[in-house]
Amino acid sequence: MNGEMKVGVFVLIGSVFFGAAIFLLGNYSFQKYYTVYAEFSDVAGLPDKAVVKLSGVEVGKIKKIFLKDERVVVQLGINEGVKIYRNARFLVGSTSMIGSKFMQIDQGSPATGIIEAGATMLGEESPALDRALARAVTSLEALVGDIRGEGRLARDLNEILTNLREVTGNVNELVSNAQPHAEKIMERMDSITAKLDAMLTKTDAIAGKMARGDGVAGALISDQKMKTEVSSAITNLRDASASVKDVLGRVSGFRTYLRWDYKYEPAADSPRNNFGLKIYPRAGRYYYLGAANMVNTRDIAKGADYETLNSVDAQLGWDVDAFDLYAGVLRGSGGFGLRWKPFYQNPEWDRISAMVEASEFTRNRAIKGRNFNDPRYDAGVDVVINKYISAGLRLNDMAETKRLNYVTRLVFEDKDISYLLGFASLGSLKR
Repeated sequence: MNGEMKVGVFVLIGSVFFGAAIFLLGNYSFQKYYTVYAEFSDVAGLPDKAVVKLSGVEVGKIKKIFLKDERVVVQLGINEGVKIYRNARFLVGSTSMIGSKFMQIDQGSPATGIIEAGATMLGEESPALDRALARAVTSLEALVGDIRGEGRLARDLNEILTNLREVTGNVNELVSNAQPHAEKIMERMDSITAKLDAMLTKTDAIAGKMARGDGVAGALISDQKMKTEVSSAITNLRDASASVKDVLGRVSGFRTYLRWDYKYEPAADSPRNNFGLKIYPRAGRYYYLGAANMVNTRDIAKGADYETLNSVDAQLGWDVDAFDLYAGVLRGSGGFGLRWKPFYQNPEWDRISAMVEASEFTRNRAIKGRNFNDPRYDAGVDVVINKYISAGLRLNDMAETKRLNYVTRLVFEDKDISYLLGFASLGSLKR
């Protein structure tokens, strides 16, 4: 082979490689396409020549992106033979938060028909990542500022804590003043109980001797009639003593708690208070009586408040293990509720409890221009901070207004009221 032929072969081979490079780099293909157009208001940085994916599978490429009457039109080249249905969704997808973008098509249903070549479809808008991040950063800065004491949340929390400190101080003073009297009452009750025990023991001994005919008493009742009368009298005395002892046990068995709930509803920009007395006559059973949603009606409401104000609560409850079931009057209307401790067996997490309530089952009225036709359903969660204080969230009237409330609860035991109720129960003895 001479030199000219070698040069010709080299040029031919170079031309083939050059042509192949142009073909590959120029994104040329032998694949046949049909054209579909998609309109958007913003394509969020979608590049030209990006791929088109149908249900995650590449089915074409973007031919061109251009503006038309303040709308962005994306010209799609779809592989022939690929069927796209009319209710398919066109949107801008991304391989990751910082990855490349592509045209994403979520396939529709065959019943709507197939998109014809040249058809124009309306694309769904996808928020730009940079804008979403900017909004998130702005919201986060506002939240941090609120927590640091620059917003309403910090002011409300400071006000609640100040009120709690004042109430706790008053409660401590009340308990300190009542404690000496309560201790004297308990000492006297213990003394009475001990004397009753000694009396019952001696009574049993005397009755035994009389039954055997021992001593003077036995001789006196050797007569069957007298024996019967004396035995009957002693039996009555023993029954009466046992009854008194039982009642004194009930006196010391009462448990009474004073409860105050402070609630704040941001949508109404209004605080409300619940005050009540919870009485346990015995373990597992209680009565609750109190006032609900107490406010000064002369105050001007800052927002729309649909609550029934200055009403009453009166409930009968059963407290068994992890469950607390109660029913009666809730905010002036009949209803019932359930409180549940999901971590009852765990001493570290049993502070958490969830609650649901249902009431006003026949509600059909208008409140401040809004009609209420559905029953009221409330749900919430509480966390016990210590033996006196708990805090939680409530979602009130979920079928109608869906109002969020912040709740702080203060509870303390009042032994003086317990003793008063116990002594009042002495009147239940049969005369």
